[in-house]
Formats: sequence, C-alpha cells, structure tokens
Amino acid sequence: MLHPENRKQLSFELREDGYGDAEHALPPSGWKYRRIKAAYDKEFAAQQRALEQKDAPASELLVPADPGTVPTDPTANTADSAVFDPAKEQFTGIILGIAIGNVRQRNAEGKVYDFPLCRPGDDVQVTYASAGARPTARCDQFTVVDFYESKMSEYDSGFAFVPLKKLQQMRGMIDPQTGVDAVTTIQLKLKPGANLNDVRNKLRAHFPIEDYRYQIQTWRDMQGPLLAAVQMETTLLNILLFLIIAVAGFGILATFFMIVVEKTRDIGILKALGAPSRGVMSIFLNYGFSLGIVGSGAGMIGGLLFVAYINDIAKLIEVLTGHEVFDPTIYYFERIPTDVEPIAVAGVVFGAVLIAVLASVLPALRAARLHPVEALRYE
Repeated sequence: MLHPENRKQLSFELREDGYGDAEHALPPSGWKYRRIKAAYDKEFAAQQRALEQKDAPASELLVPADPGTVPTDPTANTADSAVFDPAKEQFTGIILGIAIGNVRQRNAEGKVYDFPLCRPGDDVQVTYASAGARPTARCDQFTVVDFYESKMSEYDSGFAFVPLKKLQQMRGMIDPQTGVDAVTTIQLKLKPGANLNDVRNKLRAHFPIEDYRYQIQTWRDMQGPLLAAVQMETTLLNILLFLIIAVAGFGILATFFMIVVEKTRDIGILKALGAPSRGVMSIFLNYGFSLGIVGSGAGMIGGLLFVAYINDIAKLIEVLTGHEVFDPTIYYFERIPTDVEPIAVAGVVFGAVLIAVLASVLPALRAARLHPVEALRYE
C-alpha cells in the first residue's frame, strides 16, 4: 500500500492526502485532489454549457428558473447529480495493482518514473461478470483509494481489491430469501513452518472431489510452472557451483602432490628421526583444512559484501558497459532485491572446507607411506 495508514489498517475510504513515498512519489492524491478535480470539472461543464448556449438558436436557449442559477444540460440526470457530490462523497473504494494504474517508463532525463493513469481520488468504471447460470456483464463506478505492490507483475497488473460484501451484492451472490452469501475462492494463511502438502491432503480427504466440486491446492500448486522454471535454474546454478568447487578441489590435489614431491627429502628426514606416519599425514590434512578455512572465509566475506553492495556494483557495471543489468521498466523494481539465507551460506562454507580436506587426503597418504630410506637414497 502507498498510504502509510493503509499499511497499518486497510480501509476502503479515501484518505485526505499523504500517498506515495520515495520509491513511488505520486502526484497530489486523496480528498484534496478529488475536491480540486470536482471543482475543475464543474467549472469546465459550466463553461461548456455556456458555449453551447451561445451557439444554440434563440428558440433552444435554456432559461434558468431562478436568477443566478447555472443552466443545466437537459439530458443530464439531475436527480443523481443532486444526490452525489464528488467533492464530498466517493463511490465504493477500490485498491488497484500498481501496474494497472501506472505505466513505468523513463522521463526526459532518463530516470525511471511511474506515469499515473489514475490516482487515489479518481473514479473508475469496472466491468465484471454477474453470478448465475447465465452471467452478464455489469458496470459500476468505483473510487480509487490506494495502490498496492506485491513485486509480482502477474498480481500487480491483474488484481484489484474491493469490499467483499459490496462485490457480492453487485454480482448477485447473496440469496435474497435466505441472505446466505457465496464466494468463489477461500484462501487460508497457515502458521510459519506448517506443512502445506499435509494441510492440502487433509482438506482433500475431508472434501473429496467426488462429492464436492472444490479445487484444493497450495500456492505452490498454483504457481507450478513458474516454480518449476525457478527450480530448474536453481539446479543448474548448483551444478555450476559444484563444478567450480570441483575444479578448485583438483587444483588443491595437484598442488599438494607437487608439495609432497618437492618435500620428499624433508619428509624422509622427519620419518628417519622417528616421526610417525599419522603425524606426517596430519600435517597435510591440517594444511588442507587451514586452506579451506581461509579460502571459504574469504569467499564468504566477499560474497556477503557483493550482495550488500550489489546495487552499487550494478551501477558501476552500467557505467563501464553502458548497458543496464536489470531494466527497471521490464523487471518493475528499481533496486535489485537480495535475501541472505544463513543456512545456505553455512552449507556452502562447510562444503568448500570439506572438499579442501578431501583433496588433501591422497597427498597426505602418499607422504605418510614414504619410506625414509627410499626418500633419502638419492640425497
């Protein structure tokens, strides 16, 4: 929601003003804007009627009933205009997705800006289908009271919210005899950590599709294709990350084998002096462990700094290459969103250290099995 009070407590009543923030700076909106707009529309209509009166033949001129009154359009619904005053009243409130009432483009300076098609305080006409065996198209007037942004273009460009009871009345979803109302969808919000599949299966068992024509599904089921694509991308990224770490592991393995070859004389001296094979092996294992700790620690710090300053880095890349990393007019966000998962970070660090230790096992075994006589026979 753009209005701070609506973020605390949602209301379908138009606020006085205060819409927008640094990210979405709306033009003047709310009741202040609505009153100014109503006065402007009234004055414009009066001037238009005056022009029509001036150009009309004398026989068609409208004479006001009382001196000082403004002539009215004979085709206008005077009863409705007398009852409804847009400067003091509003229609049923509606909250639109940010992409419905705004177009994100670049202004003359090249800065990304949301050009409003409407704003809180404007009246819009919504066409919807009536409920029943033979749905018909119905139209009603609504007053825009706020915008919402979920950061998902599918929702922001296709969803609007109105009071449930009012929508049920307008669509004919309330039985006039019993007063029982109907809905088409019920959404349940579960506690954090709840098993979605278990809840879905229990509901399906309680409401079998053979007896109840209910479609019960989780949000993961509803977003199946999107989540499948994201899962595929995540799998490919994990494979690439594993290959990169594997190459680093082979590099550690080759480096340790070279160290064993270069230090053959030193290893022979140590074993000739009575150093046990386990002690020699522990030297290389500790070396591999230390190398893994230092490497993974440096990588973790670098990665977290990269994530923390990713937007600044993106701007630097844009300056160097002249191309935007993420076009805000396409992805509909001005800053790259980031989310650090401590468990994932700890898993990557642990995996890197484990690979470094495993890569040092074979060189450590070779060094431990060196015989002092064989190691020193050519010295």
